[in-house]
Amino acid sequence: MPDIVHAQFTHTNAYLTQLIEQFARIDQHIENGETVTITMSDGDGSISLTVSRDKVVERAAPPQRPATGKAPALADNDSLVAALTKSFSFDIGEANRKISIGEIQSHIANATAAKPAVGSANPRRALELPDPAVTYNNAEWVLLDDCRCAALDGFIVTAKRGFKTDLASIPRLLWGVIASFELSLVAPIVHDLIYGSAGTVTLPDGEVTPADKRFDRREADDLFLELMTRSKVAYWKRNVAYLAVRAFGGSSWRQG
Repeated sequence: MPDIVHAQFTHTNAYLTQLIEQFARIDQHIENGETVTITMSDGDGSISLTVSRDKVVERAAPPQRPATGKAPALADNDSLVAALTKSFSFDIGEANRKISIGEIQSHIANATAAKPAVGSANPRRALELPDPAVTYNNAEWVLLDDCRCAALDGFIVTAKRGFKTDLASIPRLLWGVIASFELSLVAPIVHDLIYGSAGTVTLPDGEVTPADKRFDRREADDLFLELMTRSKVAYWKRNVAYLAVRAFGGSSWRQG
């Protein structure tokens, strides 16, 4: 029987371990009050962000370097340059190739069967975020219970028990940014639910109240940012993750 899993990173994949170490360095710079530059690329697309503790600003991206067959963030020379200049480069596509879905799952441990009450009559409770209980089977997470999320705008999104997801709407690089010990799985699960339906959430996967609510891609990404904020993900991390999803998530938006 698949294990019940809850979010907490362990380090079993060398590439992902190095990636997390890079983001730990970035976090240390930012906590010291410094500013860093983060550049992310994927094929022909690239974004460059100036990042500090309370500000994330998109800037003109530098020209892309020729492909080298290895992740720029993990090259020895680039690590030295990053240490000296506080400029970090990451390849979204390389991360997707080198981090498998199973390897992401292997970083989600410390199982718990505790689940929040769903449908509580307490109006304050309705705005609390659930902590989804899931199993992992055949490269997919499967919800063990309904995951009901009340958005601050007043609508409610529910990923139904049995909903299956591979969390593909979140680039794998970002698991090194928004480590799951900081982020309840509710944000990526809801984001995957909406992306996987191209904004029209229907049974059996999920439902929305009011029933005629439809999402465009920006609304889905804005909800992802809201849920990260309410999950108390650090300002710079949630905004870097949001801008990366805005820039690189289009291929995961299911059309038709």
